[in-house]
Amino acid sequence: MQTSLDQAPVGQALRLGPVLNGRLAERLHRLGLYPGCVLYRQDEEVQLQPVRVRGPRGEATLSSGMAAKVIVHHDDGHKTPIIEMRPGEQGHIEGLTAGTGLEEALRTLGFAENDRITLLRKIPPMRYKALLDDGRRLSFTESVAAKLWGELDGRPVQFANARKDHPFRVTAILGGEAAQAQIASLGIREGQRLSLQTVCPDEIVGEPIPAPIVVTSADGLRLYLRPDQAQLILVETRASASA
Repeated sequence: MQTSLDQAPVGQALRLGPVLNGRLAERLHRLGLYPGCVLYRQDEEVQLQPVRVRGPRGEATLSSGMAAKVIVHHDDGHKTPIIEMRPGEQGHIEGLTAGTGLEEALRTLGFAENDRITLLRKIPPMRYKALLDDGRRLSFTESVAAKLWGELDGRPVQFANARKDHPFRVTAILGGEAAQAQIASLGIREGQRLSLQTVCPDEIVGEPIPAPIVVTSADGLRLYLRPDQAQLILVETRASASA
């Protein structure tokens, strides 16, 4: 009997069935996951941090959510999300477990599939305080700062690299619908200007990804999936598959 991955039991062997979204199925195929592959759903609370990476066109900050969805093929053959790499580790971008929003965000930052990247460091939780051009004061995390793309002193840059009291004009919000909604809720939109006031340590240790579904393949690849993605992936327990 088939069920969606978000309803599947934890800790049992699951056989991958149909994926009800062609784009998601294609992305899983590129990672070597086809119908019949064995997966295990994990029961764990996820707290991840933004990261700093270097690619062929320079350095960039990736939010924790972005780094969890970009899969890297390491030089020794194993694959992990960027978020699980250690500082100094290298590999090439093998694929993504998210939609076109992340793909476009990476392109804006100067990254593409098959690019060679290096994890420079994991970033401790930081909180940015900024002043909007309409006088409102905002406070947000490093992950939000990483998704704000714009112009600072005439050059394109992420707000994560902004300078105190230098006007930053937002030209793009990086990421998919969830990122767009999160940043819109702060009152930040394309075309606005904001100025960095302070950056200070955040009280939260790590930034949780909202309600992730964590699965591990038989060869050890861990994937962090949104609940709406997991609903589109059908699986069956090995026991029911052999009955």
